[in-house]
Amino acid sequence: MSQLAWMVSLLPDSIFVFLMYALLLCGALLYVASKLANWIPLMSHYRLVAELAAVALLIVSVYFFGWHGNEAQWQARVKELEAKVAAAEAKSQEVNTVIQTRILTKIKTVKEIVYVNKELIKEVAGKQLDAKCELPMSTVFVHDSASQNEVSRGPGSVDGTPSAVKASDLLGTVVENYGTYYEIREKLIGWQEWYKEQKKTFEEAQK
Repeated sequence: MSQLAWMVSLLPDSIFVFLMYALLLCGALLYVASKLANWIPLMSHYRLVAELAAVALLIVSVYFFGWHGNEAQWQARVKELEAKVAAAEAKSQEVNTVIQTRILTKIKTVKEIVYVNKELIKEVAGKQLDAKCELPMSTVFVHDSASQNEVSRGPGSVDGTPSAVKASDLLGTVVENYGTYYEIREKLIGWQEWYKEQKKTFEEAQK
């Protein structure tokens, strides 16, 4: 029966509804005719057949009415969900734009701070530091090892002879590293906020 309903559902809805009412009407008329068989010429011999056929038509028509009503509810539900998903996707895009703009603005601020601090090193702090500080080789070795996430080993790690690296260069690297840290921090916060807002948006769409 379900396969027959699926095949019939391929018809345009108006024709499908017409067929349902036609079956119901035919079944009702045939049932009434079977009850009046004794008063209808040539019908008395087919009374039982007519009655069974009428009942079958009525059952089929009632089934189709129920199926069509249920199908209409599902179609309405599908359209409702599609509308909610479309609204959620639109809101999701808005959230993406807002969060992306916020992250880019904060990263821009971080870069500006790094730039200003490096200019201060170049013009003031770096000159003062270089005038009073000379980096030994051990400092350079430890710094380079730490940048590779390694423990400094070997003679260079305890070498106290002066290096060719200026203290202002080391300070500039530290400032850049701090800037990189805050850039990554802002991106991570942004991703966390993005996930939270997207989760909230699509959970609300499922209600």
